[in-house]
Amino acid sequence: MSSVCLQLYYQPKINVDSNEIIGYEILLRNIDHPPYYPAAKMEKIYHNREKHSHFLVWLKKELTRVLVENPSNSLSINFSPRQLLYPETKQFFSEMRKFCDQLIVEITEDPILLDITEEISGKSIEDSFIAALAFIKELGYNISLDDVGTGQNSFERALEYVPYLSQIKFSIVKCLKHNASLEMIDYFLKAWHQFARENHLEIVIEGIEDQETSKMLVEKGMLLQQGYYFGKPAAERVLQSS
Repeated sequence: MSSVCLQLYYQPKINVDSNEIIGYEILLRNIDHPPYYPAAKMEKIYHNREKHSHFLVWLKKELTRVLVENPSNSLSINFSPRQLLYPETKQFFSEMRKFCDQLIVEITEDPILLDITEEISGKSIEDSFIAALAFIKELGYNISLDDVGTGQNSFERALEYVPYLSQIKFSIVKCLKHNASLEMIDYFLKAWHQFARENHLEIVIEGIEDQETSKMLVEKGMLLQQGYYFGKPAAERVLQSS
């Protein structure tokens, strides 16, 4: 796999209180115009060990270049739970360990969905996933649980993963896409904010699209925010020092 297939885009995360960029989330895009996340292609990569191994080689090369060129930036990179079950992913994190202070590993809400022919030797899928989280944390990476309250990242799972986490992320946009009322979203926000406080985790609120929403969150003490209001995903030239 080469860079002609995929490219890295970046979206800033903001501390609204200090009006500072605290880092960027890395998002995969293809090279079409307009660039978009190639969901079908990535699904095939994530479910094929050989393709995924080639993807990691490409990702390591691209990430290393960006991290070396931007040593003061904090970058978050998404990994699905399924990806963490591949031994090549373990090798990837070991080889990237020198950048662990710059990288945050975001665990997406996607289900693992093993094929019938696949096996996890000696352990249950959940045990293997927990072992992968422990391994990543032991290497020195910070781990973030993405889109809490949706998909795999339920409240029950979040409680189970707490020992390995430094951050959770809550998406307002995903709630709106599921036709949640503003009252319900407010309820969920309060619950996850309390969850973060009690477990000494950062909480980043994603999907901020206007000043009104941002101000409402600030009034509730949620200062770490991300969304189109602060910046759409863009190419590498947007990177500023955190």
